[in-house]
Amino acid sequence: MRPSSSLLRTLLFLLTLTLSPAAALADDTYENEYEERARVLRVTLVKGDASLLRAGNDEWEGVRLNLPLVEGDRLATARDSRIEIQVDARNFVRLGPDSTLRVVTLRDEGVAFSITEGTATFRLARFDAGREYFEVDAPKSTLAAEKTGLYRVDVRADGKVSFTVRDEGRARIYSESSGFALRNNRSARLARQGDDDADWELSSAPSFDEWDSWNDDRERHLASRLRHEGRERYYDPEVWGAEELDQYGDWVHTTEYGYIWRPHITVINNYSNWAPYRYGHWRWCPPYGWTWIPDEDWGWAPYHYGRWVYVNNYWCWAPRGYGYNYRRAWWRPALVAFVYVETSHGRNVCWYPLTHGQRDPRGRFWQRLNDRVTAITSNDARHLRRANPALLRAVSSLPERDFGARSLRARAATTDLAERALNGEPVRGRLAVGPAEGVREGVGRREGRVGAPSGRTPAEGSREGLSTGRTFPVAVPPRVVREGPTGAAARTPGVPLNESLRRTRVFNNREPRVVASPSAGDTINTPTTNGHDGTGVVIRPDRGARRTPSDSGGAGPEASPAPRERPARPEKLERNADPETIRTPRTDRNDGDPAQRPAEAAPDARTRPERPRVNRPADGEPGAGRPASPNVWRPEPRTRPAERDEPSSPPVRRAEPTQPRREAPPPDRPERSAPAPQPRRPDNQEAAPRPSPPRHEAPRQETPRQAPPPRQEAPRQEAPRPAPPPRQERPASPPPARERPEPRPKQTHDDPL
Repeated sequence: MRPSSSLLRTLLFLLTLTLSPAAALADDTYENEYEERARVLRVTLVKGDASLLRAGNDEWEGVRLNLPLVEGDRLATARDSRIEIQVDARNFVRLGPDSTLRVVTLRDEGVAFSITEGTATFRLARFDAGREYFEVDAPKSTLAAEKTGLYRVDVRADGKVSFTVRDEGRARIYSESSGFALRNNRSARLARQGDDDADWELSSAPSFDEWDSWNDDRERHLASRLRHEGRERYYDPEVWGAEELDQYGDWVHTTEYGYIWRPHITVINNYSNWAPYRYGHWRWCPPYGWTWIPDEDWGWAPYHYGRWVYVNNYWCWAPRGYGYNYRRAWWRPALVAFVYVETSHGRNVCWYPLTHGQRDPRGRFWQRLNDRVTAITSNDARHLRRANPALLRAVSSLPERDFGARSLRARAATTDLAERALNGEPVRGRLAVGPAEGVREGVGRREGRVGAPSGRTPAEGSREGLSTGRTFPVAVPPRVVREGPTGAAARTPGVPLNESLRRTRVFNNREPRVVASPSAGDTINTPTTNGHDGTGVVIRPDRGARRTPSDSGGAGPEASPAPRERPARPEKLERNADPETIRTPRTDRNDGDPAQRPAEAAPDARTRPERPRVNRPADGEPGAGRPASPNVWRPEPRTRPAERDEPSSPPVRRAEPTQPRREAPPPDRPERSAPAPQPRRPDNQEAAPRPSPPRHEAPRQETPRQAPPPRQEAPRQEAPRPAPPPRQERPASPPPARERPEPRPKQTHDDPL
C-alpha cells in the first residue's frame, strides 16, 4: 500500500522540525558562543616574593605559577625576586628585582606595558609590526618595537631611563620633545637634568651583566624544552602553552578525536586519586570571574582549551575535541560544568570536566551530556555509571563556604554526590558565590569577608545568591610600590602611540614625504612639490609669493600668485682688480696632459728682494768689499709675456751664457767639502751648456734685462775656528761690454746655492 501525498508531506514537515535545531546548532560558530574574549598573559616562572594588584581592586594578592594576567594588572617584585611572563607561544617578558610592571594594553591588535622602576627585558621572537604593535612606556619616554629582537628597559631610582637593543632588533625611542631610531647593539640613556630638561646619550650596548646572563640562560632552557615545529597538526595556532607538553606526555592519534595528548603515568602518580580540575584552586579574575589555577606545571593549555576525553582507561586532552564546527580556539577560565547539590551539611559546589561534544554552560549554546534536549534520567545515570565510571570519579566538590579559598583543595565527590551532580542542572553563567568585596570589580576596600557588594547588607547579598561569612588572608606587597606617570605622551588603552609620536616628535605635525620605490630598470623621478625638487623628509609648506596688481591682472585676491624670483647673486671680484671688472671663470684649464696645458701667466716684472747670503766675510776680514763672484746664481725676475692668447706659439730658444761657469764652490762656504780642482779654460772659450732636467711646463718667452751691479754685503759673524791656509783669490773679470747683455742660464740641480 503506497502512502498518500499528504502523509509524505506531513512526514517531511516533521523531519524538518526535528533537524532544524540540530542544523542551527551545527551552523553556530564558536566565535559567537562567549561574550568575554579578553586576551590574557601567563606567569611561567616566579622566584622570590611578588605581588599582584588587579584592575579596579585595592588589595594585593600573591603571584604563583600559571596565574593569568589581564589588561590593567600590576606586578611588583621584591629584592632578589624575578618573574617570567609568557605573552604568547614565542614572546616573553622578564621582570627583575625591585621592579614594577603594569599591563596597559592587552588586545589582539597589540600590547603595551608600563614600567615605573626596576629592570625588564622583552623577548620578541615572533613579531610583525605591520599587523600588531609592541610598546613599553617609561618615565617621560616610550619604546616602540619595529622587529624581532631583545629589548631591555632600566629605570633607576633617580629617574634616569635607558633602553638597550640586541639580537638584530630595532625600535623607535620617543621622549617629550624628540624621537629617533635605536638600532641593534645600541643603547640610549635619558639623563634628566631638571624637571623639564632632559637629553639623550647614545652609545654602544654595554657588556653583559648578571641580569643579561640570567636571561640568556633562561632562553637556552626554554629552547631545549619548547617544541614549535609541526605543532599545527596537533592543535590550532591560537592555542599556546602546549608547546611544552612533550616532556610530560605523548601525542597519540585517534579516529574519533584526532591527535590527543596523554600524560605520563609518572606525572599522574604524583597526585593521589588524580582527575582533571582537581589539584588547584579557584581565583577571581575579571572579566572572566572564577578561573582555575592548576598546580600542575603543564596545566595551562589542557585546562583552558579543548576537552578532556577518556580513552583506553586514560584521561587524555583533545585540543580539537569540541565535537562541532568552530573557527578558532578561545582561551577560557575553565572548561567545566558547575552544579549545586544540597546536602544535610549545607550546599556543595560540584564540577566535572566537559567532554567531547558538550557545550560550555557559560556560553550561549549549552548542551547536556548524552542528550541534546532533555535532562538525564535515573536510568541514564545508572547506565553511565556502568559504561563510564571514570566520569563519576572525575566529579570534584567543595562546600560553598570554602569555595575560592586558596589554602583548601578540592576533593573527589562521593558516588551519590557525583550521580546527583551529573543528573542536576548546570549553572548557567557565573556562580552565585562572589569574591571578597575588595576583589570585586569596581568595589571599595575589602573588609576581610565575602558578602554583598559595598553599600549592601549581608541579607541583600544572600537574596542575590551570594554566600557570606568567609574570610581570606590578604597579601601585602613586598615593598612600597612607586607610582607615577609614564610614556612620552598620555596613552589611551587600546590605541598605539607610535604613529602619533612619530608625527609630532619627528615630523612636527607635517606630512611625511612618501617616495615610491621604482621597479627594476626604471629611473627615479621625484615629483616636485611647491616648487621644490622633492628633497626633505617632510613636505615643506609653501610660504607664498609677493604679488603686484600687474601680476594678478586685476583679478583680485582669487588670482594665483606669481612665483617670486630671487635676484641674481653678484659675481665675485678678483683681488686687486677694478671693481667694475667682473671675473670670468677660466675655461682653458686642463689638468690632464701637460702638453695640452696653456702657457701660464708669468709674474709681473717687479724686482724681487735678493735672497740673503750666508757665510759672507764681515768688515775687516779677507774678501770684504770685493764684488760678488759672477759664479753665484741669483734669481732673475720674470716679465709677463705680451701675448697670452696663443698658447701654442713655438718656444723661444734661450740664449747661451757667455761667461764660463766654475764648478768649485766659493771660498766662503767652509761647511761644504771642496771638489777636486778643474782645469782652467781660456777666457775666450765658452763652456758647454749642461743639459737641464726636463720640466713639466710650457716654454716661456722671457725678456733679458741688465744684470744688477755687484753688491757688497757684510759677512755673518761666526764662531772662531782654525783659519784655513791662505788661498790666492782670483778677481772676477767684468762682463764684456756689449750692446745688450745675454740672459744668464737658470740654475741647475748641480749648481751650488
